[in-house]
Amino acid sequence: MTAASTPSLHPSLHKLAAKYQGLLRSLSMVLFLTISGGMIAMMAIAFSSGDFFNLLLLGVIGLILMPMVALLSWLLRYLDRTLSRQLAGASQLLWEKQPITARLTPTGSTSKMGTLVTLHPTQENQAPIGPLHALINPSFRWSCPPRQETTVELYCRRLAPGNELVALQPDGHALIGKVTTLEVYYREKRLLTAVAVVLLALAATLLGMVAVGW
Repeated sequence: MTAASTPSLHPSLHKLAAKYQGLLRSLSMVLFLTISGGMIAMMAIAFSSGDFFNLLLLGVIGLILMPMVALLSWLLRYLDRTLSRQLAGASQLLWEKQPITARLTPTGSTSKMGTLVTLHPTQENQAPIGPLHALINPSFRWSCPPRQETTVELYCRRLAPGNELVALQPDGHALIGKVTTLEVYYREKRLLTAVAVVLLALAATLLGMVAVGW
């Protein structure tokens, strides 16, 4: 999805749509060059040595890389669909909902999941009971949340955890995220850390196999 191919996209989201398309193209190119370059290097080493063990190891690594390539391709398609859906949902909020004025205060907590901020609606009848937090989408981090408290125009169906939101900053840049709670935020953060550890262990195992072959 691009700004040019989606005329219904809200004007404040056109730059985000163009930048995320550039991000996907860059990721695809990096993955292709990394995998193809690694395979060419391993093939050159295996065939130049003529050792049966190196040839066997090359075949094993090739079998491992095939499902990895398929998985990475699926992840890129999933990322494309997810970001497109989020942009479409944000555009719908901007077109259909009336904004409310709120103060956005950064908490200083930033992770791969996004940037945690506190929201303070300026009108008392719109303020919920208890503190209200939002998680700014990390996929759109090029539109950085302000480092200091600022007033934004907030678009949201309901100020309750799990609801998507769009915050327009004074300069017109859009922040996309969702309403959350501190409990949910820290639970998802721990889960993401565990997944990252598992992926690093798998990568270290693969690199160890390659090093043994060399």
